[in-house]
Amino acid sequence: MDKQSQFPKEISDVLPKTLKRLSSGLPKHEIDIIVNEARACESALEKEIAILEAEIGIGDKTSNDATKAPTEDIDLNEPTMISIPQLPLPYQPGGGGQGGVGSINYLDSVDAMLKTEFVPVDRYFTISALLGRLKEPMRLPPPIRSVDGKGREEDVTEPERHKRKAALDKQQALIELNDNEVYHQEHPDATMLLLLWKRISSHRTAAVFRKPVNPDEAPGYTERIPFPIDLTLIRKMIAQRMIKSYASFHQRIGLICHNCVKFNGRESDYAAITREFEDHADEKVLEAVKNATAAALAASSVTTAPNAQPTVSNVQPKTCESSQAVLPKDAATGTEATIPTVSTAPATCEPNLQI
Repeated sequence: MDKQSQFPKEISDVLPKTLKRLSSGLPKHEIDIIVNEARACESALEKEIAILEAEIGIGDKTSNDATKAPTEDIDLNEPTMISIPQLPLPYQPGGGGQGGVGSINYLDSVDAMLKTEFVPVDRYFTISALLGRLKEPMRLPPPIRSVDGKGREEDVTEPERHKRKAALDKQQALIELNDNEVYHQEHPDATMLLLLWKRISSHRTAAVFRKPVNPDEAPGYTERIPFPIDLTLIRKMIAQRMIKSYASFHQRIGLICHNCVKFNGRESDYAAITREFEDHADEKVLEAVKNATAAALAASSVTTAPNAQPTVSNVQPKTCESSQAVLPKDAATGTEATIPTVSTAPATCEPNLQI
């Protein structure tokens, strides 16, 4: 199916780079899970589509690939696929229509597909997490029977189109952060990172992510989420100099959001809270990098500009002593005039304001 018929061009142009940005900050083991799930998801989609086509007479029931076993390059017994509890039977990977571990990974009848709200994408948590985080900026189509009908292009109003454009522009700005040296530059101390942490953690949605998830209150969390993280832990990592750059900080914030949507599902209330929190965090990171970049450029222009005139940013330190420079005799009075000149010696008396 033509991708252009699925998404408007402005979305299809940004989506691959955005998915790469979101996944690049995840731990390698989590990336491995995404790759395995993506392969299994693609296999399941192809087989279920073939079953549906055969049912309506497009395909051949006796020869379509849906009746074949999963392709050899998809290891459904891979630990990261099976050991993590999935959605209720019969929708778990490796479960198939009967739910048996190691059996087919797709729903093998039209009746089974009609009885579930979950397409293959929603049966794989890491993929669903990425799509869930992008629901607002990308206006990705919602799952079947979702109460959210705004995914249809014809339902989008003009104000929503402007809002979408602003969101896509923001996604483009986030993509371009990776090319900004300031974004990756290590800070000499934790001051600016702690300030950014405070601005993000003060948002009304941040309370959900401030402390670790209690496994007793969220059964299955430790099995499904191999890399738990929270705002309090991030603050400790900044203070202990384990996080030294805006990029590293931003990646940890992204992992918080990934974990939450992965565990709760992309259509859950927690997913909506996560999207609002991540939108705020992204805004503050962009703002911090923009200000730091402007400051760096200003400092660079001051140090490299020849014959720079004194300004607020490059005023020389005030001195305690002055010398006398002798001028030629005044034509009117015939006397010598003198003016004080600034000493080049370092200041040793009162401090000076430096901006």
